[in-house]
Amino acid sequence: MKFFTALYPPPNVVSELDAVLDRDLGLAWTKPKKWHITLCFHGETADGERFRALEGHEVPRLRLRNFGDFRGRVLWAGIDGDLNELARAAGADDTWFAHLTVAYGYQGQAMPEFLSSPWQPSEAVLVSSADGVHTPVERVGLRTSTRR
Repeated sequence: MKFFTALYPPPNVVSELDAVLDRDLGLAWTKPKKWHITLCFHGETADGERFRALEGHEVPRLRLRNFGDFRGRVLWAGIDGDLNELARAAGADDTWFAHLTVAYGYQGQAMPEFLSSPWQPSEAVLVSSADGVHTPVERVGLRTSTRR
């Protein structure tokens, strides 16, 4: 089992992203219900105290913006909004890069321009991952412009 801290986009943003993806490209698509932004990978154990310290951290307005890839194989949607401070507070190191993984097996197929509706995550979620199953373990509230 592995642990990570995640932010989940709201259903309307998931629907917007899902609508622009061409499922005929022959990629190994990730499931929309699992789409998330990983703030930090924790490995086999999670630092619960550090996770709970995220409570009340301010989070910016976010948007998914366009696509990119890792190693020419992993397709991701980019993040418009600075999550660096929140990711560092969660325990991310200097190699962390904000993204949302949408597919594996990417080989340079053309992707559309994309910009989602804006949103502010109201919570961070500590997630356990085992055999491809993601299970929320704990949640903490984040400070948004509507939740001060």
